[in-house]
Amino acid sequence: MKKVLIASYNLGYGGIETSLINLLKNMDLKKFNVTLVLEKKEGVFLSDVPKGIEVKEYRVSNNKNVFIRKGINLLKRIKWLLFNYKKYDSSICYATYSGPCSFVARTASNNKIMFVHNDYFEIYKENKKMTKDFFENLKINEYNHIVFVSNESREKMQKLFPELKDNMITINNLIDHKKIITLSKEENIKKIKDKKVFLFIGRLDEEQKKVSRIIEVANLFKDNKDIEFWLLGDGVYKEEYEEKIKRYDLNNIKMLGAKKNPYPYIKACDCILLTSDYEGFPVVYNEAIILNKPIITTVCVSDEIINIEDGFGKICNREINSIVKAINTFLKKDFKIDKKLDFTLINKNRVDMIMRLLEDNND
Repeated sequence: MKKVLIASYNLGYGGIETSLINLLKNMDLKKFNVTLVLEKKEGVFLSDVPKGIEVKEYRVSNNKNVFIRKGINLLKRIKWLLFNYKKYDSSICYATYSGPCSFVARTASNNKIMFVHNDYFEIYKENKKMTKDFFENLKINEYNHIVFVSNESREKMQKLFPELKDNMITINNLIDHKKIITLSKEENIKKIKDKKVFLFIGRLDEEQKKVSRIIEVANLFKDNKDIEFWLLGDGVYKEEYEEKIKRYDLNNIKMLGAKKNPYPYIKACDCILLTSDYEGFPVVYNEAIILNKPIITTVCVSDEIINIEDGFGKICNREINSIVKAINTFLKKDFKIDKKLDFTLINKNRVDMIMRLLEDNND
């Protein structure tokens, strides 16, 4: 039985966390002895970790005194290495943004896999030096395989690290489509009759998600009684968004908070609306397609199967007028998803690809 370590940040609300749970549920525990190491052993999905998977914590110190913090974290690293260095057959760094996660994963085995869930070129405003420094600090060169959730992110990184090109692959997030369909029926979410509902799902964040764009769009539609906007999620910008909605005196936008089960809301809406500056490959794309909801988005990403404008929705630019135009097009044409995907087969192929990476023999 192969010993596998998977390192991540926590199991709170989020696309990465949801996809991680789906990965854990697809692990053959007769074949793999799996240990999950979290930087913070907390989160709403903690109870969803399958029985038989050991969950550990590697929490770093954030002490304000730099000498104390460095001393504590040095001792933690030494202790980790004493008991875990090359102890596993394969290891995965699942949360790219976490330095401790990378340390845990890359020291645990010879077969090291990094998952990249976001577009770090966009995060660093296409500054190649900053992007390269970030991944070099994570010691990307020590990883045997680097997995991207979108073709676009992979292609950019292949240009930045041409020597690692052959180690890079696109494998999108695992999706439990049967569970999504079942959970979508758990609650009957009612909307006002004869209204078109545009739903945002995600972190209430301005740096990446740019939720303020939706509020600006809602303000332009405030006199249209046939349209409504729902914001499903939580985040540090919640109060700022609430104040802006109040200042604009908007009755056509609802802040619904974070939900462990967002699928009844997807089922109840007419269209998914995403106004981010950048994404890796949003999990909500898959979820929307499974529940037959078209997508309006400012993010142009694709994987081995899905390209949004190939039958799944509309891509617009980040300008408010462009988003408004896409919404008006939807209101006039009421476009539907005209493609059906076999998510059973898609998931199987993705699982098989990940399992092959885990079974890779590296000396």
